[in-house]
Formats: sequence, structure tokens, C-alpha cells
Amino acid sequence: MSKQNTEFYICDLRREFSGNPYITVWRPKNAGYAYPLPWAGKYSRAQVIDGGDYYTNRVGRSLVRFAIPCAVADKLGVQPAPKMVDGNVGPVLPNTAEVRSALRRAALKTAGGEG
Repeated sequence: MSKQNTEFYICDLRREFSGNPYITVWRPKNAGYAYPLPWAGKYSRAQVIDGGDYYTNRVGRSLVRFAIPCAVADKLGVQPAPKMVDGNVGPVLPNTAEVRSALRRAALKTAGGEG
């Protein structure tokens, strides 16, 4: 298995974040949230699977917190609008229906919260 398929970002699409301009990702070591992918934590497949509902969560049938391959997210990333992120750091993931759908399709399949 290639490294690109073994590293994942944790994407958080909960309702409270729906009005944000960019999709929220988890920082390293579960320590908060960020928009820029360079600030996001990279989690292993084993971490995500062992973490169960902590990393993979649904509301109804919709995934709201889940792991996505870093390679997939990196391809969807864009530069943020000026002054929207400290230091204009990017890439970020636009919070659009198209990007949210692409991320959900790419979600890591897990026993408890299958993607």
C-alpha cells in the first residue's frame, strides 16, 4: 500500500461548521481545528480504525466526521481568499456541496461508520 493511502486528514462537517468558508480539519494529535491543510494532523489508517466513533461519526445517514486520504484532499485544495486565514496559509478546502460530496465519497471505510 502506498503512503498516500495510509495517511488521512480528519474532516469535520458538523452542522455548526456549515457556514464556514472552508472545511474544517483536525490539527495533529486531536488538538483543535484548522482550515489550512498544512496545519492539519495526518492520521494513520490504524489510528482511525482503532478510534472508532471518535474519528468516524454520522448524523442519520450522512457522514459528518471522517477520515479522508491526504492525497484526495490535497488535490481539492485551493488558496484561501486574502486575509481569511492567518498568513494566507493554504491550501484549504472550499466549503461547497461539490467538495463535501467528493470528500464523503473518498472517506475511509470503517466498521462503525462506513464511508
